[in-house]
Amino acid sequence: MHTEKREDPLVELGYEIRDVNKKALVNGTIGFFVFAIASSVIGFVIFRLMYPAGFDAQHEPKSLMPQSPNPLVQSNITAKTDIMDLRQQEDKVLNAPAHWVDASHTKIAIPIDRAMEIIADRGMPKTTPDVPAVTKGHTPDPVIGEKVPAPRSVIGAVHSSTVDSTPAKKPAVKH
Repeated sequence: MHTEKREDPLVELGYEIRDVNKKALVNGTIGFFVFAIASSVIGFVIFRLMYPAGFDAQHEPKSLMPQSPNPLVQSNITAKTDIMDLRQQEDKVLNAPAHWVDASHTKIAIPIDRAMEIIADRGMPKTTPDVPAVTKGHTPDPVIGEKVPAPRSVIGAVHSSTVDSTPAKKPAVKH
């Protein structure tokens, strides 16, 4: 028979053998709930002292949204629905059946698919580099002394011309 007191082998491995302190755990839980309830009561008393009428319909806080004539900020949801509505309207216009655009019956609108078929069958109008542009547009500035053909335009005149970018007087060059 062993009469000597042996320690638990788990202690030798580094484990703790004590049980949870139930009294401290219960006291901590009760303290937490007492603190939470007391804080809520004190907060309610302070709120009632600052706003005796509370928040009812007469004392509603002011909205941060601008009034009717001022512009409203667009949210993500309204932006997406607005874009969706715009795309539906564009599809409706592009794919509408053929109809007269003006009362004089000089312009007619046809569906975009039919217009692309016509362009594919007939081809684009022929142009040459000689046709001058109606407006300058996004053409680059010519290098001084270089003859540059005028920019092309589909709706341009039929005259052929070139732009002479040579200045009237050449500056004297000093060596």
